[in-house]
Amino acid sequence: MPDALGLKLKEMGYEVDRSMDSYIAEWWAWYTSQDDWHDLLYPTADGCYAERRRLSLHPARRACQEWSRLILNEATAVSVEAPNANRWLADYLDEIQYWPATQALAEKAFGIGTAAQALWFDVRDGEVCAVKPRGHDARMAVPLSWDMEGVTECAFCTRVSVKGKKAHQLQVHRAEGGQYIVYTYVFQDGARAALDPEECGIIERFETECPVPTFGILRPGIENTKVDLSPYGVSVFDDAMDAMKAVDVAYDSIFQELELTEAMVFMSDDMIDVKKDANGKPVAVPKGKDRKLFRMVEGNGIEQMYQVYSPQVRIEPMRQALDVALAEFGDLAGFGQDYFALDRKAGLKTATEVSADNSALMRNIRRHENSIAQGLVSVSCALLHCARIHLGAPVEEDFGNVEVMFDDSIVTDTQAEKNMMLAEIAAGVVPKWMYLKEFKGMSEEDAKAALPQEPAFDMGL
Repeated sequence: MPDALGLKLKEMGYEVDRSMDSYIAEWWAWYTSQDDWHDLLYPTADGCYAERRRLSLHPARRACQEWSRLILNEATAVSVEAPNANRWLADYLDEIQYWPATQALAEKAFGIGTAAQALWFDVRDGEVCAVKPRGHDARMAVPLSWDMEGVTECAFCTRVSVKGKKAHQLQVHRAEGGQYIVYTYVFQDGARAALDPEECGIIERFETECPVPTFGILRPGIENTKVDLSPYGVSVFDDAMDAMKAVDVAYDSIFQELELTEAMVFMSDDMIDVKKDANGKPVAVPKGKDRKLFRMVEGNGIEQMYQVYSPQVRIEPMRQALDVALAEFGDLAGFGQDYFALDRKAGLKTATEVSADNSALMRNIRRHENSIAQGLVSVSCALLHCARIHLGAPVEEDFGNVEVMFDDSIVTDTQAEKNMMLAEIAAGVVPKWMYLKEFKGMSEEDAKAALPQEPAFDMGL
């Protein structure tokens, strides 16, 4: 974060906690495959050193992608107790393509420990035209006030362009007088003072009239053991750093083995074509597209015109080493030892088999769901309040509980649960509307209204 933004926060009475910056930078480097560990130096024939990049399976990025796909997908939904609010929120989230953006943001949260969604207000001529949640990763989100219950005030630092010039924007979501106020400042690169708000087309102080935090913090369900009482989370691959190195060492070794054991044909001088270069000096003409030529050494006693050198390739032991490294990486990243197996002879497993064979994965999915849901519920509640206040959305003032409905088909046999409830409905144990509420995300009122009226029968005397 630039010094000017830190000074502005200090001017507003905040002390910025930067104790997690080094960890976030390291996780980001591994997540984006920009770390220094993969850079190798090796000596060359002329006594110098050359550099190469170790080949990688990008295990850090793969772990984050897998967790994001397991937790959030197209079947994830937010359910609201009040029927009007539930319908409006479902339609609005679909309209703004909320879930694809949230899945990409969750991937970064799993990678560098923290991400956030904050409400953005489009205000024109004094009227709020739109309210949308925008994503920020841990490099942009700066928690300002927090306790064991969560973050209550937060700042967000982003890059913007003002008249073609790069600048930094600072937005502070601050609790004042029973509502949240959004302060916005823009600083050009290298400048200490903020630009004029009217020149930038922003409102320096905007009263949201929202009684709840206008943002939500997304964190993996992992305890932060790096910095005590920190509001930031921890990367899902933090414990697996050494295992990731083992994975890439084994993977790189396989390709190094293939390259170094490449078959070579040594040829006698009698079989080598010779031509003259521009200076009239005779030079050999290599054969083949790679233009490689290996010449026999004189005086070695070899009488044949050519000799083939093809050493044995040791692929199997290296493949086994890679399999072991992948198993340990999967276990330390929370997936279990069989998740990243090289061979999938059995094909895709059902949810029941996953639950039975990989209980570690099932438990960790639940833990991550509970943690991610807190941030999604927080920003959804703020969105409902602001939509009712500023956009005139048909949302009840007391819209009740908000719940994130995850698609648990990977850890629970959803079809089996549906069949069981249908059997219970047929037996008269539970009412029909409970099926729509449980599996379709409807409110109780909407679920009851969606069912056809059952005819009344006069049984007589």
